Amino acid sequence: MKLIKANIENQICTITINNPPMNILTREFREEFVPYMENLKSRTDVRVIILTGEGDRAFCAGADLNEEGELTPETVRYFLEEDCRIYDVVNEMPQPVIAAVNGYAFGGGFELILACDIRIMSERAKLCAAGVKVGLVVGPTRLVRLVGEAYAKEVILTGKTVVADEAFQRCLASKVVPHTILMNEALEWAKMIASRAPIAVRNAKETIQKTMDLNWKEAMTYELDAFITCQDTRDHKHAIESFFNKQIPIFQGR
Repeated sequence: MKLIKANIENQICTITINNPPMNILTREFREEFVPYMENLKSRTDVRVIILTGEGDRAFCAGADLNEEGELTPETVRYFLEEDCRIYDVVNEMPQPVIAAVNGYAFGGGFELILACDIRIMSERAKLCAAGVKVGLVVGPTRLVRLVGEAYAKEVILTGKTVVADEAFQRCLASKVVPHTILMNEALEWAKMIASRAPIAVRNAKETIQKTMDLNWKEAMTYELDAFITCQDTRDHKHAIESFFNKQIPIFQGR
């Protein structure tokens, strides 16, 4: 059975974690998912990616505990580094990635939605950095960068379950919608982003990520470099022409 289902339409790639009912992250999933995402990086016909889980119960309920049970002190770091490729490749994508969170996002599933750029949540969504419940550490590096130290400590040290409304209040979710319209809402966000100048979108995403850990001067230099790169594109020049002609620009990604 294929552990991911993918569909590309209108410059949007929708990827579904296909390991129901809980869509756990297995070695087989990683070996299928990571190369697929790597291949998408160079595809100019894909401007936005939506990531969701199969079924109504879970976006992703985390890693396979059977695999973790086989680890030894000698093998655990290699396992973790391989496991992190699932999250890292999402974070590295030049295209924006939208998580359509349709249910539980626990442990590794929580880490996976943190790696996405935008999170749209069903009212049924439940999040948990479950590490402290099973004697592990899960999620601090990504979470603290998204929500700050105080709330990251609250979530991680208690191991509490965060419901969708709280996630929205804490800026973990961009929007919470009824479960039945989750994918429609995620698709509307994806269409909006796909309608923008793709070179600018990719440069904007990279700039946000790269400048997060730079000092002010370095960050502004990086930002201005990105502006200069985009200023010389046909997309920008076409947008200016369309503005003066009172037309809606259509961006070609060049």
